[in-house]
Amino acid sequence: MNTVVDEGTGVLRSTEKAHDGDGRPWSGAGWLDKTFEAIVGAAIVVEFFVVLFNVLFRLITGNSLTWTQEVSEFALYVAAFMGGAIAYARGAHMSIQILADRLPVSWRAYQRTFVDWLVCGIALGMFMLFVPVLIQRSHESTPILNVPASLLSLPFAVGLAMTAWFALVRIARQPLRVAAAGLLPAAALLGAVYGLQQTMLTVTSDVLLIAVLVFLFAVLFLGVPVAFVLMLGSAVYILWGGLSDLSAVPVGMQSGANSFLLLAIPFFILVGALMGRAGLTAPLAKLVDVALGRIRGGALMSVVVTMYVFSGISGSKVADVAAVGTTMRDMLEERKIPRGEVVAVLSAAAIMGETVPPSIVLLVLGSITSLSTTTLFMAGLIPAAVLGVCVMVLVFFRSRGTAPAARTSLAQTGRSVTSAVPTLILPVGLVAGIVTGVATPTEVSALAVAYAFILACFSRSGKLALSWQSLRETVTTAGMVLFIIAAAAPFAQTLASAGVSAAIADAMSGLSGSTFLFMLVSIVILVIMGQLLEGMPAVLIFAPLLLPIAVQFGINPVQYAMVLVMAMGIGSFAPPAGIGFYVAAATGRESVERSTRHFLPYLCILFAGVLLLALFPWFSTVLPSMMGLHVD
Repeated sequence: MNTVVDEGTGVLRSTEKAHDGDGRPWSGAGWLDKTFEAIVGAAIVVEFFVVLFNVLFRLITGNSLTWTQEVSEFALYVAAFMGGAIAYARGAHMSIQILADRLPVSWRAYQRTFVDWLVCGIALGMFMLFVPVLIQRSHESTPILNVPASLLSLPFAVGLAMTAWFALVRIARQPLRVAAAGLLPAAALLGAVYGLQQTMLTVTSDVLLIAVLVFLFAVLFLGVPVAFVLMLGSAVYILWGGLSDLSAVPVGMQSGANSFLLLAIPFFILVGALMGRAGLTAPLAKLVDVALGRIRGGALMSVVVTMYVFSGISGSKVADVAAVGTTMRDMLEERKIPRGEVVAVLSAAAIMGETVPPSIVLLVLGSITSLSTTTLFMAGLIPAAVLGVCVMVLVFFRSRGTAPAARTSLAQTGRSVTSAVPTLILPVGLVAGIVTGVATPTEVSALAVAYAFILACFSRSGKLALSWQSLRETVTTAGMVLFIIAAAAPFAQTLASAGVSAAIADAMSGLSGSTFLFMLVSIVILVIMGQLLEGMPAVLIFAPLLLPIAVQFGINPVQYAMVLVMAMGIGSFAPPAGIGFYVAAATGRESVERSTRHFLPYLCILFAGVLLLALFPWFSTVLPSMMGLHVD
């Protein structure tokens, strides 16, 4: 995913595959694009008020409103599937662009058109498979509101149709020769999938799995978005294996997005967007710089601490990099710190922040495993601090000769504290609300949106414009994340039915029962998969497979979850393929090549920190245990 950073707001924007045939920025599908964006935004806003109303009602009466469950389910489907279509229109879906970026410029339009045709075919295929399910559900009713069950499924069907339409619009904007040249390989690829069905029915299950995985990675490296690769992978395995009806894929996708906990994702993203656009990271960065700026390497240490605190606000690490990096960039340049070093520390700090609540990855992990989200949130604080200290120690030894911050008076320090306190209240309140059980993570995230909106209103003018731009950003980012979560659900089920977990367990049996070797192998797998699939899909696929095996090895599941997430973070934010590293380089205005040389020492210290977490479960379990939370 190619990215740029908005200089005025620090907001991350995607440029990947967002072009017309003549190279101009793609304008979308006009009124239809904007209409659906408004619908998804309205669904998020309505759900925000529904959640707040339910919290208020429970505080007054002691009871919850049951009808809010089905309203929330509908809003989540709208955000996931219609929002996912909007994300595709914006070019915001995660994809591997290593091969595409190395193609001659004259070839790239053909590659983009090939991807659009393939996405169009996948979306239309899933839509056709889901239509009979939609018709069947039209004769059923929901248990609480007693509305047709097909109404809840409608956003999924509409989202698939929208995706296909947006792909066709983009294809239509290309010259005819480009559109035709892109269609031929896409049709040949899908035709080969069906043509090989009879042959693949005769092979063993191991050969089938290897063939499917090779096919998927080939498609992935052609630049097809990860979510659609996962959809295609599930369908190909079912088709080649003759296992069940292909409609299991769209049905599994809808089920994969059906979790009240996932509603916290758009809310936390909205909080980060509001805080970033309102410039509320600046007072926090200023306070940290006042506290650490006089220490050797204090300016870069301030980046680490600011990232730690801000990670507890937005939930999105890529957004954290853009917001914190843009806010502190000028100050770091004034101190004559090399840009490559800034990029390296930004990336290392983002990896450190992967487990700081309200991490989206931890939210998802709590929704797909038996681990409590509250436990994961508490468990993540100390591991993140451990990696943060490791990075800061390295910064200290590498920062000889850098200019310290100017001395600040007591009055200036007091003003810095006063201006940063409103921002600091937010992460503290988030953790306190979840740990005390006053509200669920989703309800706490809605309250955080209300608080962030109030802060943003007091911080700058243009409140309506600020809110709308933040909401638009949320529609795109949340749509992409939720769509990937939904697409990963049937793929994970496919791997489970293929016996991958049992095969991994058999392979690990050769480790002589060594928990450390198992941890080491797991770290390597997640780092590699974090590079290839990006962080979220890697966790979605491998956490349910590896976590039960870890328990068999006698490893604490909470500790193992922290190690997995940190390893995934290294894969996502490390060169050569980590998307987060490219975002950090864009934010720091430095080339990836020069930044990589600066990053390598930090990569080593981060590995050492993750190994420390793998050796000592205390770091991951002490806080949840002190809070009386279940950690086994």
